[in-house]
Amino acid sequence: MQRKGQIDLWLLLTASLLLIIGLISLLSASSVISYQDYGNPYAIFFRQCLFAVVGLVAAVVALFFPLDKLRKMSWLIYAVAVALLVLVLFVGEVTKGSRRWIDLGIGTLQPSEVAKLALVIFLADYLSKVKEKIRTVKGIGIALITMAIVGILIVLGPDLGTTVAAMATCYFMLMAAGAKSSHLWLLVVLGILGVIGLAVIEPYRMKRLMTFLNYENDPLGDGYQLIQSIFAFGSGGIVGVGLGQSKQKYLYLPENHTDFIFPIVGEELGFIGTFFVVLLFGIYAWRGLRIAIKSKDSFHSFLAVGLTMQIAFQAFLNMGVVTGVLPVTGLTLPFFSAGGSSLLITLTSVGLLLNVSRYVE
Repeated sequence: MQRKGQIDLWLLLTASLLLIIGLISLLSASSVISYQDYGNPYAIFFRQCLFAVVGLVAAVVALFFPLDKLRKMSWLIYAVAVALLVLVLFVGEVTKGSRRWIDLGIGTLQPSEVAKLALVIFLADYLSKVKEKIRTVKGIGIALITMAIVGILIVLGPDLGTTVAAMATCYFMLMAAGAKSSHLWLLVVLGILGVIGLAVIEPYRMKRLMTFLNYENDPLGDGYQLIQSIFAFGSGGIVGVGLGQSKQKYLYLPENHTDFIFPIVGEELGFIGTFFVVLLFGIYAWRGLRIAIKSKDSFHSFLAVGLTMQIAFQAFLNMGVVTGVLPVTGLTLPFFSAGGSSLLITLTSVGLLLNVSRYVE
């Protein structure tokens, strides 16, 4: 084990700014829907703040948790995550046709969020052990089996967006481990075919894909959400209409406090505000990958890659969706979107990444 040093202050500052801006944005975006559903414009915001506090405690624990012990627990963490994914299929709450949450009495837990982090920890341990054997069929095959188990269980939710994000994160980790380019290209092809296949067998997914290609043809139907999203960005202009002054949050833009919160940021803070948020996620990715490159321990390095891409790549996927660059996937924007499990896991991941940074010289 390397000598522990100072944490990456740039990473800490970036994550702190993302959390603060995210909470402020949610305060505005959720006010109308919160008042409609709970009779209190601050209900969703207060709940998110509660999870932020819990998440910060989890981040501190993750920051000081011994990484060698975490490595030894990787199989157990993975097994617990898989068990939760199986459990949610039987006892999970059904919301909008999906079983993604387990009611804990004091709140709900989204096992897919736990599984994303568990898979990163497990895969980091595995890749650090097999080393150059990852270039063999057997070496990468075992990794793919563990990935597939999690991916299939999340898809059964159904939750294709989270599956894509989780598998993409693992793909970056395999790339960092030096997997053969032929294997990586094969994974890309299989992934694309898999997504197309899932779209074909589920009419609503095919509908989303067709809407993405021709959303202008149905402005009051399937294309409505994306058109309103683009309209929000356009209304914001360069400097925005002002914090709290969004018009789209008055139920014009569906899911404006969850998957489509970024357009509200664009409307209120304009191009300058959205550019700053994109820049922050870019800095987060830069610092995280820098930690991975400079880490002397292979487990630390692979863990840093996974923790970084888990947040940064999902953020850019979400941004691609709400700007019409990518099909709608149902992915949240880390630090911003309402969701206790997502914020808790995000902050835990930040704590772990800061922990890894302590061993970088």
